[in-house]
Amino acid sequence: MKTIFRPLLSFAACLLGASLLVLTTAARAGDSETYLQAKQAYQSRNLPLLTESLETLRQRRSPLAPYLQYWQMILTMDQLSYYQVQAFLQENNDTLLAQRVRELWLKRLGRVQFWDQFVEMRAQIPNYYTLNDTGNQCFQVQAGIALDDPTAYDDGKTLLLSGKELSADCQGMLEALQQVGVLDEAFLLTIYRNALFANKPGMAKTLAKRSRKTDATLLKQIDDVAQNPALVLKKNNVQDKSAYGRAMYLYAIHRQAKADIALAQSSFQKYSAVLNNEEKQLMQAYIALESARKHEPEALKAFARVEPASLSNEQWEWYARSALREQDWPVLLKIIGNMPNALADEHTWRYWKARALKSKGQVTEANLLLAKLSQERHFYGWLAAEELGPVAGEPMATYQPADDEVRQFARLPAIKRMEALFDADARYEARLEWLYLLEALDDPTRIVAAQYALLKGWYDLTVLAADKTSRTHNFELRYPTPYRDYLQKASKARDIDEAWVYGIIRQESRFMHYAKSSVGAGGLMQVMPATAKWIAKKLGWSSYSDAMLHDIDTNVNLGTYYMRYTLDTFNGQEAMATAAYNAGPSRARRWAGNTPLEGAIYAETIPFSETRNYVKKVLANAHMYAPRLGLPVITLKNRLGTIPARSSGIAEAETVTTTITISEQE
Repeated sequence: MKTIFRPLLSFAACLLGASLLVLTTAARAGDSETYLQAKQAYQSRNLPLLTESLETLRQRRSPLAPYLQYWQMILTMDQLSYYQVQAFLQENNDTLLAQRVRELWLKRLGRVQFWDQFVEMRAQIPNYYTLNDTGNQCFQVQAGIALDDPTAYDDGKTLLLSGKELSADCQGMLEALQQVGVLDEAFLLTIYRNALFANKPGMAKTLAKRSRKTDATLLKQIDDVAQNPALVLKKNNVQDKSAYGRAMYLYAIHRQAKADIALAQSSFQKYSAVLNNEEKQLMQAYIALESARKHEPEALKAFARVEPASLSNEQWEWYARSALREQDWPVLLKIIGNMPNALADEHTWRYWKARALKSKGQVTEANLLLAKLSQERHFYGWLAAEELGPVAGEPMATYQPADDEVRQFARLPAIKRMEALFDADARYEARLEWLYLLEALDDPTRIVAAQYALLKGWYDLTVLAADKTSRTHNFELRYPTPYRDYLQKASKARDIDEAWVYGIIRQESRFMHYAKSSVGAGGLMQVMPATAKWIAKKLGWSSYSDAMLHDIDTNVNLGTYYMRYTLDTFNGQEAMATAAYNAGPSRARRWAGNTPLEGAIYAETIPFSETRNYVKKVLANAHMYAPRLGLPVITLKNRLGTIPARSSGIAEAETVTTTITISEQE
C-alpha cells in the first residue's frame, strides 16, 4: 500500500505544484497587463481607468499596486490631504515610492510656505536618498532662512555655485537670499558669469534680472550672444560700462575659443582695454583651458600667466594635463601642490603626483602615495600596484554569499516588486528600485544582491551591486562573463583580445542586449545604426535591417568587426582603438602628440570627459577580465602601450558614426 501511495502522493504534489505555478504565472501576466493599461491611463490622465486598475491590483495583492497608487497621487496631488499622504507613507515605508511621494509633498509644502511641516517631512527622507529636484533644494534653503537656520545661507551659496538650472520654484530662495544680503551684487555677478560660461543663457537672464545694474537691452544681448557671438563682437555695441555687459564680451570670446583659439586671442586683444584686471584674468583662464583641450603647445605658458585664484577646478585639472602632456614633471608637481586640497586628493592627481615625485628621485615619498592608492579598485589603483611591483600590501577582503543568504534576499518585498516590474517590461523602474535598495546595504549584502541578480540574468544589476562595494569585494560578480560562446567565437574570428571585447561591452551596455542609448546606439556593443549599415555592407549582408541590432549574435559580429577595424587603423594600439570606438578614428588620431606618448598620458589628456573616462574604464575592465577568462595576463601599463606621434603614418580611416554625444561644453 505504501509503495503505491507514496508515488501517487508525489505525483499529486507535482500536479498541485504545476497548477500553482501556472496560476502564479497567469496572475503575474494579468498583473503586467493591468500595470501597462494603468500606465497608459496615467499618461493620458484617465483617472477613472487608473483607479479601476488600482482596485484590480489591490484585490490581487499585487506588488505593483503601489505604483498605480503613486500615479493616482500625482494626478490628484492638489486634492490630497496630509492624512492620505501619511497613510501611503506608512503602508510603503522605506521604499523608493515613499521617498518620491515625500518629494511631491515637499514641493506642495514649499509652494505654500509651510516651513515647519517642510522640515519635518524632509527629515523623514534617508541620507542615502539624493533629493535631486532643484525646486525642493531651493525650498530647503528657503525653509532654513525662514526658520533662522544659520547653515541655510552657505547651503544657498553652494547650490547657486553648483550651476544647476533654477526652476520657477527657486525664485523665493533667490528673493530670500537677496533680502538678507547673501545674494549681493558681487555674488550675483559671479554666478551670472558662471551661467554664461556654462552656456546657460536662460539661467544667466534669470540672475541678471535680479541686479539693479541691468536693463532690457542687456537681457536681449544675452540671447544674441548665445545665438551668434561673432556677430555681437563685430557690432561692438555691448554695454561695456557695466560688469554684466562686459561679461558678454567674455562669453562671446569664450564661445570663439571653443572653435578657434587664434580668433579668440585676437578678439581678447581688441576688447581688453574695456576689461578690468579680474575680467582679463578670467578670460585668459578660459582661453588657456580651450588651448589645453586642443593640445596647443602654448597652453602651459597661457595657464602660467593666470593668477591661481582665478582658476576653477576644471582649469586646474587642464593646467596639470598640459604639464603632463609635455611630460614636464617638475611643473606638474608644482601645479598639483597648488591645487585646491580636495582636488589634489582625487586618485588621478595622487597617482600623477607619485609619478612626478619618482621622476625627481623621491622614491620613498612616491611609494607611500602609491601604496595607499594600490588598495583602491580603479584604473589608477591598478597602475599604482604595477608601479610598486611585487610588494606586500593589505590583503583584499572578499566575500562569497551562501545559497541561504541569496534565498532570504529573494524574499524581500522590494525584490518581489522588482520581479513584477521586470515581468511588466518596466526595466527603468526596476533599475531605480535596485539602486535605491543598494544604497541601504552593506558590502556583503550587496554581494548577495549581485549573486541573486546574476542567477536571474540581470547582468547590469549584477555589475551595479558588485561595483558598489568599498572594502569587501567579489570580482567574479563585478566582472561577469555572460554570452561567452558568442564573444569567444567572434573574438577568435576577428583575432582580437576577448578580454578587451568584454571590457567594451561591460562599459557600453552592462550586458543588456536590449539596451538603446539616447542617440540610437543599440545592443550589447551599442552599435550606431549608421555604423551597423556600413559594417553590414562591408560584410556583404544584403538583408541587414536595424531590427537586427538587438540580436546578440548579429550585434557581437558588428561590434567586433568595428573593433578589429579600429585596431588595424591604429596598428594594434588598444588605447587609441578604444578611443576610436567611442569618439571616432579621426578624433583618436588627432589626440596623439607630436612625439610618442605613454598610453596613460594619452588617456588622461583626451579632451572629452566621456571618452577620457571610457578609455580608462574599458582598459581597466580588460585588465581584470583576462585572468577571469583564463587568458594571458597583460599589465595595464603594457595594455596602454605607447602612443605613436601623429606624424608616424597611422592610416587614415573612413568616417563612421560613433556612440558619443559631445556637448558644447567640451
